[in-house]
Amino acid sequence: MNHRLDALKRSARKHGPRIGILSTWDVENNAVRILAATLRAQGHHVAEIYFKDWISNHLDPATDVQLQNLVRVIREEELDLLAISIRASAYAQSARTLTEHVQRELDIPVLWGGMHPTLVPDECIEVADMVLRGEGELALLQLADRLRDGSDDLLGTENVNFRLGQGEIVRNGLRPLIEDLDALQFRDYTTHDHKYFIWGNRVSKGDPMHGDPVFQMMGSRGCIYKCSYCYNSTYKKDVYPGQKWFRVRSPRSMVEEIRDARTHWNMKRIRFDDEVFNFQMGWLEEFCDLYPKEVGLPFEVFIEPKLVNETRMTMLRDAGLSAVYMGIQSSERVTGHLYDRRVKNQSIADIAQLYHRLGIKPHFQLIFDDPVSTEEDKRKLFEMISTFPHPYDLYLFSMTVFPGSELNHKLLETGLISDYDIDGLNNTRIFYQHRVNLAFPRPVEDTFWIALTQMLSKPFVPRSLLRLLAKSETLKQHPLPLIHMAHAANYVKMGTTAARMAANGEMTSTLMRRWLSFDRVITT
Repeated sequence: MNHRLDALKRSARKHGPRIGILSTWDVENNAVRILAATLRAQGHHVAEIYFKDWISNHLDPATDVQLQNLVRVIREEELDLLAISIRASAYAQSARTLTEHVQRELDIPVLWGGMHPTLVPDECIEVADMVLRGEGELALLQLADRLRDGSDDLLGTENVNFRLGQGEIVRNGLRPLIEDLDALQFRDYTTHDHKYFIWGNRVSKGDPMHGDPVFQMMGSRGCIYKCSYCYNSTYKKDVYPGQKWFRVRSPRSMVEEIRDARTHWNMKRIRFDDEVFNFQMGWLEEFCDLYPKEVGLPFEVFIEPKLVNETRMTMLRDAGLSAVYMGIQSSERVTGHLYDRRVKNQSIADIAQLYHRLGIKPHFQLIFDDPVSTEEDKRKLFEMISTFPHPYDLYLFSMTVFPGSELNHKLLETGLISDYDIDGLNNTRIFYQHRVNLAFPRPVEDTFWIALTQMLSKPFVPRSLLRLLAKSETLKQHPLPLIHMAHAANYVKMGTTAARMAANGEMTSTLMRRWLSFDRVITT
């Protein structure tokens, strides 16, 4: 048996397991809050640790002081087990640093959970003492209960793999997906002494997201689509085959969570962070009746073009919908061929007109830096977006390839990428090129089209000028003047946006920390 697991079993028998759940570089982490709430509801001692926060296009590595502060928190809480949530594969190397430091300094076991450990558990168990795959609430609770009760079946805990001595690994199967999401605990956003935020050289107590003007929550799990770049397609096909992957909460449950949070949180608007907001008509009718009466705050949703029609959007607008986030990704050809999202350009253009007519502000998401887009694809994407009525925002992302995804397999099989290009221990490009930055070294032709495209969302930049510049072969080969123009447009928009948010009381220290950087200006 792994000696750290032996020590965990002994201490847990004495006083019950004292568990720390750590979020890596992400203070928004929903998983940490719901896992902690689930354990606390059953009487277990839990400490939440938010270790640093992400900054746009920059990973600030852990310092010696921050690692020492982590050890100090674990000692003060007298933790027996540290569970680390890794929601993106690029954080695996950072999680390794934290894990090895904790194992060396404190000699307590470390469990990894989240998207990356679920996709590549055998890689992760080489570092962690335990790996939790798939949905974690009931699995972590079962592990905690068995530790507290001294169960002989600890190593049979569903969803959890254990690393024993001499390279022996115990691999357990997955429990079925949770069908009734209403039965789960609400995420714990209260402020108390068992929540910590490690940032800079300080450790502060309390929830680092508490008091943010935007309350983020989810009313569903999974997705009904199978976009090749998304982990959902891999989960549906390889991790939970044959099970109902897309599940929804009732509108009543969602409203009650918001009302519960509002007893101690002066929120200004709600953002539903579901992969796809539920558009089933019966559910939607209930939500649109209940939400405005019992919540009444403006809200935002993530949606998919195929689900958009005037009836649904009008219902949501009348219930308080103020903004939508919708993926366009790329040109019609690339989106269908590479990303398995088949939507006509004309359909997207019609949807943009619909949003404008209904007074809903869209935030369109695009993916650049793919290996298959041609000159014609880039031009067609530019031309389509140039027809959209203002106001709208563009979120430009650089393509990320998750391990085990359909995009991963597709590009590897065709030789368009190598293993090194896959997000994970070796490739952490997402840390400095998640949102597109024009300073990133890419082909000049790509920089040319990105600069032009991102300026389309600025109503103060004449579209006639941008269409004229799009015909310039000289700028295509030497886009530096266009880059300067795009940066200037970004500064103007960022300034006006920040001023408006400040006037509305929405400019928080979290937002300033994440986005206020003139050396990493992103397209917007």
